[in-house]
This record gives sequence, C-alpha cells and structure tokens, in this order.
Amino acid sequence: MDITTEAPLSSRAQRSSAATDLAAVWPPLVELAEAAANTAGSVAISRGFDRNSKNRARALRERLGEQGLSAIEVTPLPDSEGLLEGHEITAVVNLVGAGSWQPYRLAAKLRAPVLTPNPTEGEPDAEATRDVVGVTGDEGLRDAALSHVAVRPENAEQASLTLTSEDEPLTVPGGWVVITPQQGQLQVQLGGPDYAEQTFTTDRLRVETADAPHRLVRDEAPIAEFEGALTFTAEPGGLVVRPV
Repeated sequence: MDITTEAPLSSRAQRSSAATDLAAVWPPLVELAEAAANTAGSVAISRGFDRNSKNRARALRERLGEQGLSAIEVTPLPDSEGLLEGHEITAVVNLVGAGSWQPYRLAAKLRAPVLTPNPTEGEPDAEATRDVVGVTGDEGLRDAALSHVAVRPENAEQASLTLTSEDEPLTVPGGWVVITPQQGQLQVQLGGPDYAEQTFTTDRLRVETADAPHRLVRDEAPIAEFEGALTFTAEPGGLVVRPV
C-alpha cells in the first residue's frame, strides 16, 4: 500500500505566509531564517543602525521567536556583545554587510559560523574557513582578530615590551609588535628604536607591556590604552563563513 504523509494545509499555509512576509522585508531573510533555525540554538543577529537593518533584524528575530528560538540583536557598539552573555550562540547572522569586520570577528570569538546572504544569484557559494588570531587576557576573557593585532607604545622612550614564545622571553625597550594569521600560524613582526626589525612565526605568543601605556589595535580599529599581558594563539580555520 502506498501511503503518503503530508503536513496539514494550515501548517503549509503558515510557513508560506511567513516566508512571504520575510521576503517582503528583504528576500535573503527567507534563507537566512531557515539556516539559522537549522542550527538549533541561540542566534546572534548582527545589524547596523540604519532603518533597513533594524527592520530586517526585527523581522528575523520575530520569525525565529515564532519557532521557539532565541535571537539576540547586537550592533558594532562595544558594549552590545554583553547582551549575549549566558547564551550558547550557535550562529551569527550578518545583516551588517560584507564591508564590516564585526559579524565575522564576533563569529570567530564565539566559535560559531557566520551566516551571510549569498553574494551571487543561484546556488549558494561554498562554505569557507579563515585563520584567525585568538586573544586571551590573564583574566580568561577571549576575543579574536581577523587581519592582525598590533601593540604600540604611547611613549617609546619610557615603554617596554616583553614577548614570550616557546618559554623564551625577549624584552624590547620602546618595542612594538604586529601579529598576523598566516598559514595556520602567527606571523610576528617586532621592532624598536634600538632593535632591528625582525619577523618570525609561532603558534602562541605572550605579550606583556611595562612602564608606560600602549595602544592596542585590532583589525584596523584602535581599542584602547593597554597595560598588562595578552596571549595570542593561532586558530587555523577559526572563522567559518556560510553563504546561504
């Protein structure tokens, strides 16, 4: 006997209506909502401050909420990521656009894939991975960088920088360092007023400042004055980009 089971017409109509409503706001939301729902966990929606981005984020959040999924909107503001505390984020939805580092850095920090609108029509592009730099403070808080991290002294005449790799410390008065992910490792560029610039690779690097404040720069964005120590770790494939 040939038996076919189909969803009730009312359920199919509700799904169709929901997809139509999302498409009316922005067509890519239909695939983004489906992909986010398939992660079966809390979702971070990374949006901008313009009206379109706010409307798209609200529509996506409401749609996921109807499916019993938690979705939290975050913006590029530094304090916004605090809204995610206590949630196990399984995906970051990029509504900011390809021109912003924020959704991708956040995904790498949370070790979750970033779902982004397919840049071309037709079949979605293949999932891609990218090496990143893990950044951890002595208090255990973790961050991530995509392109590079730099530590530079505010006053080279007073400041001092100590780098430790493979348990071998090196102190450079007035020193600066730039750390870049490269082929699964960290590429480290180091220099100072009286220290010839050099480049080497490592899997892990501890950087400690002394005597004067330094400036910490991550992915082209100055963060703040930095005093203390940070540990940088190579994370091959630490960012997963999933076009949908």
